[in-house]
Amino acid sequence: MNYKFEYKTDEEKTNILNQNKDKVLIEEQNLFTGNFLIFSDVKPLENQISELQDNQLILMNAIADLYAALPTSTT
Repeated sequence: MNYKFEYKTDEEKTNILNQNKDKVLIEEQNLFTGNFLIFSDVKPLENQISELQDNQLILMNAIADLYAALPTSTT
């Protein structure tokens, strides 16, 4: 979902940015009708892919650790 906030001063802009740190700033509009900051609560695809790759690496390392901890056969 996208969220659009209008600001008139740099102080208002800073306050809006600080209040929406949990969202991703996707666009800043400076129009004749006003200044707007547009946020999304959906992470950009690059971030999602990076997180998936990190999780995959964690899982692969955990599997390697489990495999290394298996008792070795002496027969």
